[in-house]
Amino acid sequence: MRRLVALALAAAAFAGPVLATVDAPLTAEGFDALTRGKTMDTATAAGIYGIESFLPGRKVIWRDAERCVRGSWAQVEDKICFFYEDKPGDQVCWTYYDRGDHIEGWYAGPEPVSDPISLTPGASGPVNCDGYLGA
Repeated sequence: MRRLVALALAAAAFAGPVLATVDAPLTAEGFDALTRGKTMDTATAAGIYGIESFLPGRKVIWRDAERCVRGSWAQVEDKICFFYEDKPGDQVCWTYYDRGDHIEGWYAGPEPVSDPISLTPGASGPVNCDGYLGA
């Protein structure tokens, strides 16, 4: 019985740090390593609603049916926050997690959101806003 308890404690001690690492939010360095130089599709369970190019220097270009805008991002506490040129005083913050085949994001703003977004590699090359008319 003591041996069983010792094995259970050892397994729990080993699993704890592994699980904590898997569910730790991405830091700026981790997020940058997964996104830099890529154009990512942003989707919910309902489907893709925008694309974003992640450029060097933590710069971005976001495009959806309503707007195409340049911006930047930075780590603020444990969140990744985006600052877009069309709304210079606002920040849009997310808590991101590496899920292997995609990046899972949870909105970290004033309005609670129950569904995450998913960032997956999409189109090749950066988003282009030239001649963009929106919807």
